[in-house]
Amino acid sequence: MMESLPFLERVRTTDWLMAPPKVATQLSKFLESERAHWQEIAQLIEAEPAIAARILKLVNSPFYGLQVPVTSIPQALVFLGSIAVSSIAMAVVVFSRMMLKSQPEAVEQLQQFWWHSACTAFVAKALMRSLDPSLIEQVFTAGLLHDIGKLLMIQLALPQYRELEQRLAAGEAEHDAERALFGTTHEEAGALLGQRWHFPEVIQMVIRYHSQPQQAPEFQLQTAVVRIADLLCELWGAGIGEGIQRLILTEEPAWGLLASRFPEFSSMDVAAFTLNIEQHFYDAATMLQTLVSSE
Repeated sequence: MMESLPFLERVRTTDWLMAPPKVATQLSKFLESERAHWQEIAQLIEAEPAIAARILKLVNSPFYGLQVPVTSIPQALVFLGSIAVSSIAMAVVVFSRMMLKSQPEAVEQLQQFWWHSACTAFVAKALMRSLDPSLIEQVFTAGLLHDIGKLLMIQLALPQYRELEQRLAAGEAEHDAERALFGTTHEEAGALLGQRWHFPEVIQMVIRYHSQPQQAPEFQLQTAVVRIADLLCELWGAGIGEGIQRLILTEEPAWGLLASRFPEFSSMDVAAFTLNIEQHFYDAATMLQTLVSSE
């Protein structure tokens, strides 16, 4: 019965997707307001021991390079700040819920999804650090979640998703193939979940418009940064569907958006830029293992 429903209706009516994790809803409020006291955030996260343990595992990873071990959530908040810890927690909570219904036969697709999401997040963070450091945690979380619509497709309709992979491998345009098989796109499906689970507005906007940031009514800077990171990760072999073999960054609408806001982009050495950003591509492995580890 469920398989015959239109895909967006399945997203709306699947029981484990209907109500957001309570902690995710509260974290979204913290991220939107940026006014929550660190003690409130610590209490919220510490009430979920499995989530807290995963966050501490990530914070103590080589990526953050902290000089002393972090053994508590309050300590993590001191070292990294409330926005960074809340952003990490948000991604961990969402992915933990989504992974509860993983299918063993979807291992390959899930591995591609995690690898692409983690790589996009790290590359987006590295790029935003050179543009507006105050927004790096926003694009980090948005990079992790930007393709969550594809995760929905994998989890709710694996046979159709496998057919989608075949169509894309044959050269069909991604959105055309998605609409033919699902009646919607992964951006629309992900945005629906983001709305129902009360993601911060900037995250919802990036999910919905990351393929076409110039159409985003708000948060175009964050959306364009995630799109550039998305494209680079596809090009570097951490893709999930677009099959990009050749990329001219300066011809991308997202690059044009960034160049219009940051004139130095127009005269940038693109080869040097991509070489520098590519170093951060490999940092994603640590986060990947932490997010998907069952320990």
